Amino acid sequence: MKTQNDSRNKSSSKKKKEKNQPLVGRMKFYYKNPIVDSYFANVLAFGTRGGADLGEAYAAAGHVSQYDTEAWVREFTNMGEKVAAMADEAMAKGHLVTARDRYLRAYALERAALFQLSPLKYIDRYKKHRLSSQDRFRKAISLFSHPVEVLEIPFEGKTLPGYFMKPDNSMAKRPTLIALGGGDSVCEDICLVFGLNDQDRGYNIVTVDLPGMGSTALDGMLMTPRPEKAMSVVIDYILARPDVDPDRLALWGGSLGGYNVPRVAVHDNRIKAVIANSIILNLHEYFVQVKEVETLAKYENTFWFSMVAKLFGSWLAGLYNVMDTWKWKWGVNTLAEWLEVCKEYVFDPSEIDVPILMLVGEDELAFPNSKCFHEDAMAKIKHPQKKLVVGSASLGAGGKNMLPNFSLIRETTFDWLDELFSEKKEGINNNTRAQCELT
Repeated sequence: MKTQNDSRNKSSSKKKKEKNQPLVGRMKFYYKNPIVDSYFANVLAFGTRGGADLGEAYAAAGHVSQYDTEAWVREFTNMGEKVAAMADEAMAKGHLVTARDRYLRAYALERAALFQLSPLKYIDRYKKHRLSSQDRFRKAISLFSHPVEVLEIPFEGKTLPGYFMKPDNSMAKRPTLIALGGGDSVCEDICLVFGLNDQDRGYNIVTVDLPGMGSTALDGMLMTPRPEKAMSVVIDYILARPDVDPDRLALWGGSLGGYNVPRVAVHDNRIKAVIANSIILNLHEYFVQVKEVETLAKYENTFWFSMVAKLFGSWLAGLYNVMDTWKWKWGVNTLAEWLEVCKEYVFDPSEIDVPILMLVGEDELAFPNSKCFHEDAMAKIKHPQKKLVVGSASLGAGGKNMLPNFSLIRETTFDWLDELFSEKKEGINNNTRAQCELT
């Protein structure tokens, strides 16, 4: 029997879903502005993996109005400098573990500043903070007990930066996971999600910035709808190593990686398993389902848009910076041009013939095109070992790519790979849907 309270709760739940946001779903952390709050949620999520401490993150955010992008850059940069100075002090005194952890936190804090800094307007500042944060990260990884190698893989006269993380110094052939980030990520971010302190899993972990991602954009490399060209070179390098088992090579991708990794697997049969978090079959359709993006693209260069920007620009400044970052990485001048370029990012899921795990947050499925991508993928992928896992909002995994619950993302990925690569996998039917309600 339904009570009046039941009706209110149902109405409240429906209202929350209608207000859902693409990054962290229905969750709220600190700011009323959903754009800025999603950045802050990102900072907190990385803190669970060795990034900024909770106290440091909130201390920095406490001095930042949700409409002040300059204050965001200043306060997170300043906090990063404080923690880096503490790391230097610990290093000088021989406290190597403390120094390592502080350098890693200093990296995450300064890297967070880039969320609110336009590379189109402030390229010198952007480059300074990007390279400074990277330097702190590399100081940290030099102090880990398990090997973390810096990679510079040659590609078309330039280099693709990345990292190779091993459980130990032996040359034993091991299962290997290549993890790729998205349009706004850098390869150091992915080391925090996978690899650092994961040696007990027994995997080699590789992460690399493809063209347009991370520092490659600073070298003039642009995003491409054909990532398989650069990934072929990366896979060549990985499989030339004696410590990699070629029969247990998996590819994980988050955000834009949800387009890149299944496409790579279609074009390169050396990949033995794919994890898409979450799968994107058409990048243009993926973005235009967020109505604000198409509206901004339509009116970006009009008189009325400039008037609205003057009135509400401080509220929208964070979104403008994201848009600037995308235009810069794709090498276009307007959002309309960028959306047009995104139409080239399309692939047919029926071409996937490799074991695949798809991860998605339940609130992301509230977006119609994202929902259709996953329905189409489950219906059309040829390989019998296909699995869809939907992150629950009740566990804080309902947002885009199951954010902000990094633990569930990692655990689900590794457990699936363990079962797939185990000798016991024979006879197991993985053509299942786990925690999945597509209605």
